[in-house]
Amino acid sequence: MKIGRFAPSPTGPLHMGSLITALASYLDIKAKKGLWLIRIDDLDPPRTVPGSIQVILESLFAHGLVSDRGVLYQSQNLVKYKKYLAKLLPHIYSCQCSRKILARHTIYPGTCRHKELSTEDVALRIKVPNINISFNDQIKGTKITNLQQEIGDFIVVRRDKLFSYNLATACDDGDQGITDILRGEDLFSATYPQIFLMNMLKLKTPQYLHIPVLSNLNGKKLSKQTGAPPIKDFEAVKNLIDAMNFLGLQVPNHIKTITSIIEWGINNWSATNIPKQFEIYS
Repeated sequence: MKIGRFAPSPTGPLHMGSLITALASYLDIKAKKGLWLIRIDDLDPPRTVPGSIQVILESLFAHGLVSDRGVLYQSQNLVKYKKYLAKLLPHIYSCQCSRKILARHTIYPGTCRHKELSTEDVALRIKVPNINISFNDQIKGTKITNLQQEIGDFIVVRRDKLFSYNLATACDDGDQGITDILRGEDLFSATYPQIFLMNMLKLKTPQYLHIPVLSNLNGKKLSKQTGAPPIKDFEAVKNLIDAMNFLGLQVPNHIKTITSIIEWGINNWSATNIPKQFEIYS
């Protein structure tokens, strides 16, 4: 059974960029007769906007995008992450480097790798070996990188004791049996450390497909941080047709209901239709 997922962070309501990704992931997995799951990546309380989880779920529902299983919340999986972290402990070390020090380096130089540090006020990093990690992206083709030279020892537990995005994502994708991940290309580089962690934890890795991200008029990724306007649920039909257009799908004029638009999208879905980049969104 194929299983896909959409995993938004609750930092605000859905905007057009996030709707495009949600819709694409839904169409892709449904075209494969699979299940589509929603996971809320709410691991970062300081960035969570109160009420946004409910708003996101209501928007997805209004646009006909409903999870085939109960919604999973990362904030409820902390015990599981601790168990997985314990399996990695032989490869973990404490890091006390400040942001100012880290800003001097593109790749972490291993400053704290051989230090004996207390477990207080430190981040936890994982030692990465001098190996290549590769995967086949369904749009970009086979991609490969040297983990040590291009990624470096990366953080698995932040200094504020929150689990990292990469660790939580690797654990959840493996545990949920996710077979197909379609997400924005802004997360492309995260694929390498996530595959590495899944291999370390003996979790099965999924297939990946990274699509372009929508940019604003200033050329920056459309996001809550760049002032992306929230989508209007009462305009769901228009929103879906616009999202389809970005994905290279031209919905016929006579198809005008949410259910029929999505059904048509599933029947006509092909990753090869997705443009190499999306138009600027205003």
